[in-house]
Order: sequence, then structure tokens, then C-alpha cells
Amino acid sequence: MSLVSSNEYKQYRAPRTDGSYLVQPSREELLAGLSGVGYGNVNLGPGELSNGGQGVEFCGKPLVVVREQARAEVLRKAIDYTRAYRDVRDIPELDSASALPPLIFSGHQPELFHSGVWFKNFLLSDLAAQSGAIGINFLVDNDLCRTPSIRVPSSSTPFNGAPSNGTPQSAANRSSNTRQASIQTDVIAKSVLYDLPSDAVPWEVRPLGSLDVWREFPRAIQQALLPGLGEPLLLAAWPDAIDAVMRTDRPGLALAEMRHKLEQRIGLETLEVPLSQLVSTRAFARFSIQLLSELPRFQDTYNGQLAHYRAAHHIRSHAHPVPALAQEHGWLEAPWWVYSQSSPHRQPLWVRVHDDQLILSDRAGWQATIEGRLDCDNASTQWLELLADGICLRPRALLTTMYLRLIVSDLFLHGIGGGKYDQLTDAIVREFFGIEPSRMAVASATLHLPLGSRFPPETGHEIADLENLRSDERQRLWQLKYHAEQLLPAESKTQASQSNAEGGSTPSGEQQQLTARKRELLANIPPRGEKWRWHREMTSINRRLSELTSGLAEQSRERLQKIATQERQQRILQSRETSFCLFPLDAIAPRLQAMAEK
Repeated sequence: MSLVSSNEYKQYRAPRTDGSYLVQPSREELLAGLSGVGYGNVNLGPGELSNGGQGVEFCGKPLVVVREQARAEVLRKAIDYTRAYRDVRDIPELDSASALPPLIFSGHQPELFHSGVWFKNFLLSDLAAQSGAIGINFLVDNDLCRTPSIRVPSSSTPFNGAPSNGTPQSAANRSSNTRQASIQTDVIAKSVLYDLPSDAVPWEVRPLGSLDVWREFPRAIQQALLPGLGEPLLLAAWPDAIDAVMRTDRPGLALAEMRHKLEQRIGLETLEVPLSQLVSTRAFARFSIQLLSELPRFQDTYNGQLAHYRAAHHIRSHAHPVPALAQEHGWLEAPWWVYSQSSPHRQPLWVRVHDDQLILSDRAGWQATIEGRLDCDNASTQWLELLADGICLRPRALLTTMYLRLIVSDLFLHGIGGGKYDQLTDAIVREFFGIEPSRMAVASATLHLPLGSRFPPETGHEIADLENLRSDERQRLWQLKYHAEQLLPAESKTQASQSNAEGGSTPSGEQQQLTARKRELLANIPPRGEKWRWHREMTSINRRLSELTSGLAEQSRERLQKIATQERQQRILQSRETSFCLFPLDAIAPRLQAMAEK
């Protein structure tokens, strides 16, 4: 049996320092690849696909024809969806699908994500503008909305000079209180709700719980946010979120619409579309029928490559990066979710392939049969009829990118996690279809909130520096416990005397005597079997030296506690997970734009 190595897979690391970013392959390589893409051509360039898709069919149609039809369907969906709330630049006529420009895709859950995720949208727009492509960001609305809140750098104590009646301060008042507040404030991360919590259901079917909480979100942010960080861009953008949620009753769509309108004002040019609409097309229906008709073989490939990936990365968890597809009592689990507005909790899709039938079920009360699975056009029509009846048949993560990269896109932009896991998608596609999917890239960035390295002023350290200081103090405490004599010469006589006085011990002469005796013992270690007296005396000496330096140990423990506090605060202030909406617009948009253009 051959060993499996993680070297088979690329490793991606999130950028750590403020202002750093990752684009892999480089922007220049991506633009070069896009310039070689023929309109509607599945090939990305010489050697990019093993056979250019020749011989690969979906529902009896060549892959190149399937791609042309799918790209046109998806582009029309994205144009129509985006035009419902903002202007859209001129798009080529869709009556000639083969003449479409390259399509670049990226996607994320419709939430108030961090700046590293937002960076992908800036890169998406720049790459599209530079290559003549169309950038489409899809909203992963089949994912769960777990907690409708964001974490805000805040304080466990009232800000100095802050109104006691809870009235939000103006930006000027917040700035004037910065110095005094920063000295007295204990920085914490506070969770601020933009809607009432509810069951974790997909964004697609999650309605707004409270318009009052939604309206008051900017005010709650103002009350919670530390002073001196500037005015968050959320304050000016949130009216768009209010208008959108009143029209759609879907908080996820409203958050995305707010952000997308802001991006247009900044100068980004992209389209957006929810995944739920992107996969409600005949092209995806055909793709689904094809895979479900071959589900036994597809499941073997899926699970086999998943096991290989786990072995390479030494992963023991059965849920990471995704669960294996199960078989139970003649049912095969497929990588789709099924739910509806009336039954919004996601369930796995289970399938029986029986003669010319596909029997679909959530095994929780819902079941449907697609007749004539070998007549793909008729079977895909039945699939679309299920969607029209309100049944949400949605692909899981790997299947989503498999469809987009194999059938629709010319380039797919991932974040760090998606880039790692989608290498599993590549392996599945290679084995099952015998070709390569379209190119993918990984992009992310790290930005810290303004003042993140200067608040509170007594911190003054980067997290790495604090980690080193913590390690030094822990080493010092260990030495004071087992080798206290090594630290005594480094201390001034005054400090040693003061430390002894604080510890209530005898004068430093005893320390000298104990140190001399310890050296004598170390120079005369008895053989094994005769060391018990030696060991007992050595332990007694170490204990007494530790007692005599208790003042020094207490000082180290106090420094450790202060370092821990500073480190916790800096991890909040320098977190790369801080939502983009908490940044001042002029402190985030120009920086992300500059990174995208490098």
C-alpha cells in the first residue's frame, strides 16, 4: 500500500499582518490565462484540459454545447437579478451563447463577512475589467443562517465621558474621548444582533424576525463600538439594507444588496445572483439528472477521493472537510440538500435508482419519483417542476463548485478554505469525468481596524511580540521553581533584598549557602540506586530557593497576567475576522482596491 502525502495538495495560508494579501496564482498569471480563453471555449490554454472535454456528454449533448447553454442561462439570471436593484452595464447579446466573454465566478454566504472575503469582490471586478470578462458573485443562500449578529470591538466598562442614557455619540465626541477611554477600557468582543435569533435554516427561506432590531442595528453598533475607530461604513450604507429587507423580507438578500450597491458607488462592476436562482435552470437540472443516474459510481468516486484527501492531511474527523456519502437500506445519499419554505430544515437527499426511475426522498416525510431518467430532457423537466412546486433541491459545497467550474465558469475565485477543499473537487472531476475543471484561484487579505496597534496605548505590541514575552515569562517562572540560583546573580542586591523581604525569608546569605550546596550536589551525582538521599536534598534546596525568590515569582505572574490581558485585547483589535462594515470606508476600500490592482 503506497503512502499518501499532503504534498499532493497545495497549501494556502491566510495572510497575517495588516495590509498583507494572497492571490495564487498571481494576478498576472490569471490575466494571461483569461486572455487565452476563447469565447465559450472549454479550453483554458494548451495543456489545461486533458482532452478539451471531447467525448464528455451531459444528457447526450457534448460538453461544449452544454457549457454554451448553461453560461447563457446563468448570465441571464445574474443580469435580471442585479437589475432589480441597481444599474447594470451593457452586456453582449445573449442570442449567441458562443460569443459570450469569459465568466469569472466567486461566491460567499450573504453575511457581513470580514475584509479578506470582501477582497475577492475587488479582485473579481479588477480581473473582469482588465480581461474583458464578466464577474459574477453568487450568494450561497442554501447555507445556514446560524446567528444574525456580528462581533464588535467593545468595552466591559463604560467609556469615559459617554452618555449614561445610551444616546449614541457623534464621531467628534467619540474621537475626543479616545485617549481617556483607551486608558480605562478593557477591550472585549461584543455580539450585536441585526435580527432576532431563530432556528438555523438556509438563508434562502429565512424571513426577517424583527424590523425593529434591523432598523436599530446601526444605533446598537454605535453604542458598542470602541471610540477612536472612525465612523463605520455601515452607518451610511444601512438605509439600503432597510429598503431591501422591506422589499424582500430576506435578511441575507438585503445584506448582499446593501453591499453590492456600495460596491457600485466605489466603482466595482460585477453581477450577483443567489445560488438558489443559479441552480434553478435547465442546465443544472440536466447536470443533476446525469449525476443521479450514475449515482452508484459517482458515490464511489466521491467517497474514495474523500478518503484519499483525509489520509493525505491526517484528518480523523468524519465530518471534515465534508461527510462521506452514506448507503442505508437500498438508499444512496447524494450531495444535495432538500428543504422547502414549509419544512425549512435542511435534509440530505436520498435516491434509489430503480430501472428507469429516480426515487428522491429526504427520508423525513417527503418523496418524489422522476420517471424516464434516461430521457434526460423529460427528466430535467420533472426536476424543474419539483422546484416550481417549492421544493428546494440545492447542491452542497463541492457539487456547487463542480458544476460552476465544469459547466459554467472560466475562472473561479476561492477564499482560503474553499481553495483547500476544492482540490478534492478537482480529484473527483478527474476520476469521474476524465478531464480538468476550469482554473481556480485563491485570494484573501488581512486588514486591521484603524488604531488596532495603538489601542490601548500601554499595549504597544504586535501579537507575535506578546507571544514571545509570554513565553519568556513562563520560562522565567520555571527557572524560579527549579533553578532559582541561576537568576539571582542577574538581580541587583537591592532587588534581591526587597524580594526576600516581600517573601518574609532570611537574608541573602542563606541563598548563597543553598546555591553552593546545590552546586556541590550536582558535581557529585551518585550512581543509580543510591540517589534517593541526593534527590531528597536537591528537592529541598530547590523548594527553599523558590521560597526565597517568591517575590520575583510574584512579579513574573503579574507580568504574565498583564501580557495575557494585552494579548486578548490585541487579538480582538487586530482580528482579521472583523466585519468589513465596521471599517471607515476610506480606511478599507482604497486599500483593497490597491491590493487587487497589484
